[in-house]
Amino acid sequence: MSFITWKDSFSVGVPSIDDQHRKLVEMINNLYDEFYKGITDEFLGNLIKELEKYTVYHFSYEEKFMKLYSYNGFKEHKGEHDQFIEQIQGFKTTVSKDNKTAVIDFATFLKNWLLKHIMGTDKKYSKLFSEKELY
Repeated sequence: MSFITWKDSFSVGVPSIDDQHRKLVEMINNLYDEFYKGITDEFLGNLIKELEKYTVYHFSYEEKFMKLYSYNGFKEHKGEHDQFIEQIQGFKTTVSKDNKTAVIDFATFLKNWLLKHIMGTDKKYSKLFSEKELY
């Protein structure tokens, strides 16, 4: 069972960004799956590193095109990205195989943040990026 099931309604109309969002969903689902299999600190540490690296890549990708296309919501959008990265840093000190509550809080945070961000903030650039034929 998946923690997040990708739906067509999550699409921002840009295949490259949708693929990146799917990758983030996959990472969150992996966390969920491992939690129920018996999560390890090694897995958590690796996941957080991978998540940090991938979100920097993904956020940079989005922000590059926001700048290129003079997207009006850039500052607010980047602020959400920066805040997310800060929040991930905070979880690094609390999540562990021995702190199940923190792992659940972390997974729930990731799911809620990502879906809210895609469905709200990211959808705002969807029309502009589609008009520019970004793929």
